Amino acid sequence: MLKKTLASVTALLMVLSATACSSGDAASSSSDAGGSSSETTSSSSASSDDGGSAAAGEEMNLRMIWWGSQTRHEYTQAAIEVFEEKNPGVTISPEMVSWDGYWQKLATQSASQDLPDIIQMDYAYINQYAQNDLVIDMYPYVESGVLNLDDCPETNWSAGDIGGKLAGICNGVNTICTMINPDMLETVGAEAPSLEWTWDDYEALCQTLIDHQSELGIDYVDDGTQMSSTETLIMAFRENGMEFYNQDGSESFGWEKEEGKQIIVDVLNKQKEYVDKKFTAPLAVRDEVTQNGVESQPMIRNVSAMAVGIWSNQILAVSNAAGHSFEITTYPGETAERYQYIKPSQFFSVASNSEYPEMAVKFIDGVTNDIDMNMELKAERGVPISSVVQDALVETYEEGSVDQQIFEYVGQVSPIAKDIFVPQPKANGAIGTLVGNMFKDVINNGMSAEDAFESFYSQAQIEFQMTSA
Repeated sequence: MLKKTLASVTALLMVLSATACSSGDAASSSSDAGGSSSETTSSSSASSDDGGSAAAGEEMNLRMIWWGSQTRHEYTQAAIEVFEEKNPGVTISPEMVSWDGYWQKLATQSASQDLPDIIQMDYAYINQYAQNDLVIDMYPYVESGVLNLDDCPETNWSAGDIGGKLAGICNGVNTICTMINPDMLETVGAEAPSLEWTWDDYEALCQTLIDHQSELGIDYVDDGTQMSSTETLIMAFRENGMEFYNQDGSESFGWEKEEGKQIIVDVLNKQKEYVDKKFTAPLAVRDEVTQNGVESQPMIRNVSAMAVGIWSNQILAVSNAAGHSFEITTYPGETAERYQYIKPSQFFSVASNSEYPEMAVKFIDGVTNDIDMNMELKAERGVPISSVVQDALVETYEEGSVDQQIFEYVGQVSPIAKDIFVPQPKANGAIGTLVGNMFKDVINNGMSAEDAFESFYSQAQIEFQMTSA
């Protein structure tokens, strides 16, 4: 059953191919290069003049940066140790940062041309870093055999192709989800929602749970993880047949002001209603999770019953922190049709200022193909893109385990998910801050949704103009 699910993950991840530009030639190049599909793939030979292999007695010191939970930190450091054991003379120094401060730190490092050699990159930012030549093109390393993509369907890695350059390699695929405490559902006699549940179903379940607030000991029902962010607006526009950002690669929204205004105003008013009814957590609580990581979710402390907007690759960290598993279902929709998507959970990119770019790529090859490294990474960043690694991990999973639950959920969503959008514009980071401020103006500061939108829209146009210059 699970292997059929994994086959579905691989076959149906066509959603990622829309962002590929000239990746077909690279795929054939990797096939010509050959290379093992086992864990020894990461030991591909490399030219010494490009920082590929540490000669006898030579020391290579690389830096690697990522954001994430304590679970991710531990797993990644264990995988680094495996790589270092297989590559004597190579040391990889970790830099672990919370999401809240990650991009500011990278911006500071890039300004001084001091980016770490290996960078964990997000789909929302890879376009910006690629277009500004802050990360290298890895296609030459595919052609030379240092980076082996033979066991990785093109649809699993092509999202890293930005303008014909392989700016990043996806280190796992994921999709958004909702996690629900099964014990609280049982207490109130409610069933777990189906994959096709709607916002009406969501409101009905929230009302049932908040009606038993004292019995359950909860402060509110839903942590509201992504419900005051750009992600909420992305979903709302998709429900209305539009995309939040223009899909032609320009620095602009994908909608005219008046048609977009009503969608955003409706979302703002609905989110304020949810906070007032204690369906969702106050914004201050959500900010704490953004700053401190998913392991600070209120649901883990049993002061809420569910979290809408968790990413599937975060299920393991949340479950580990809580000490038990959860019911998993989709992000709610206006109808039974799903508008969520399968996305690269993150990428690994190599900084243009790296002294050892080939060794950095070799590490990324290990993350992609080395089974020993992936046994330590435990698919925490998402379902691996290599079918060989997927199969190796599945063989270790116990029936009913959280790991199995994650793989099966991604497999269930793949057939019903919509295509992913093109990488967000360079202004996305600034727009995200404006979106958060807009929610705060309405929910916390009493501003009308209409006035908050007008302020947001005018400031957003300035950001677009700045990044287009």
